[in-house]
Amino acid sequence: MKLRHKIIWFALTPLVLALSAIALTVYYRADLLEQQQRESIERAYRDSKDAELKNYSTLAEQSIAHLYGSGWTDTATLEEAKTILQSLSYGPDGYFFLFDLQGTFLMHPRQPELVGQNLWHLRDTNGDPSIQKLISRALEGGGLVDYMWQKPTNNSDVPVPKRAYVFVLKNWGWVLGTGVYLDDIDVALAELDKQASRNILDTMLWIIVISSLSVIAIISGLMWSIRGRSVVDAQLSALTQRIIKTQEDERSRIANALHDSIKPMLVATKMKIEVGIHRLNELSHQSMASPISFRQATEIVDDTLLEINHIIHDIRPYNLESLGLESALRLCAHHFDSDALPVEFNKFGETEGLTRAAEEALFRVAHEAIANAINHSSARQVSMRLEGDSCCVTLTIHDNGHGFEVNHVNADPNRGLGLRNMKERIEAEGGRFCLTSSPGGTTIIATFSLR
Repeated sequence: MKLRHKIIWFALTPLVLALSAIALTVYYRADLLEQQQRESIERAYRDSKDAELKNYSTLAEQSIAHLYGSGWTDTATLEEAKTILQSLSYGPDGYFFLFDLQGTFLMHPRQPELVGQNLWHLRDTNGDPSIQKLISRALEGGGLVDYMWQKPTNNSDVPVPKRAYVFVLKNWGWVLGTGVYLDDIDVALAELDKQASRNILDTMLWIIVISSLSVIAIISGLMWSIRGRSVVDAQLSALTQRIIKTQEDERSRIANALHDSIKPMLVATKMKIEVGIHRLNELSHQSMASPISFRQATEIVDDTLLEINHIIHDIRPYNLESLGLESALRLCAHHFDSDALPVEFNKFGETEGLTRAAEEALFRVAHEAIANAINHSSARQVSMRLEGDSCCVTLTIHDNGHGFEVNHVNADPNRGLGLRNMKERIEAEGGRFCLTSSPGGTTIIATFSLR
């Protein structure tokens, strides 16, 4: 994953998680509050209806109190009481009803066809015996009962929930009751639920909009910062390329100076010393041992020439333009190969198509890696593998030395300069550089894409 992607990922992930947690918390709390509000409203509505039913029942009882308190049970008195109760109403669906203790309807102002019918065994849509429940509750001292019953104003035979208050008139053997239909509260609560859902949805939409704007703003800021960093990286990359080119130019200049100027001067010096030794021998008319200082001088010149050759080889080992990358790497392996440290080179596939700068970078990495293995790793063997296909060319250098801790070397500014130079050289030409090291050895992989 690229650095810019890592920055965006690690910046946005905590933010998105936090915003998601806030959104879920808000949704959960809003839904919980809506449920609590619904339960509170429903409870308050039912309590108010229960109080109204008790008040209505007390009003009905008081309206016939003068008849019930007289103790008369004749037909005229009972009919008068029925007439009074039938005339009492409070709204289209607010009425009183009467039936005896055996379940026979005595009065129903909204459904007169039920009068005279015995509905003791009637069961509502829930399977509950409605009349038996009402009578049982009345005989227990009166109270509230929930059941299903047809609503007169609905003009439908489908029963709806109803809550009634019933009590018994023992002297007459009557059960007097009144009730309210609860479908209105269900409609009101459904509308409340709908409104609450809309409010929750609006809140979530606002959260999503604000979160999206925040994420967009952060991404824009990060992209702006990353773009600025990319410009700096591009400038640093260009500077690195210029430094590398300057280094190569300086290497070439020094190598040329050593090869074309210093080395010929040393060869000429050696030749003059040898000529001087020959003339001394001629003047003495006999063969005599050369002075020790002259012999030492020629030996020093020979050693100096050998050292200069090594320096020239290190600075500019081979001519890549004439040899090619494969041959140059093969000669490099042969140069370092010895009984103490065998260096093996293998080539697989097609490795043509690299730029001259990329070939130079691969060769420098190979040269530096083998030199490091010789000088620092105590390796017993080094292998180089150059392989390519239609997509890329890869150079792998592995030694079986004691290895090192990569993170410690990277963190130490006084160590790993050569490794950093290798990495910068490869990346400056658009390649990928990978370094791994362990007690079993060190592996360097440099890859250039051909596309």
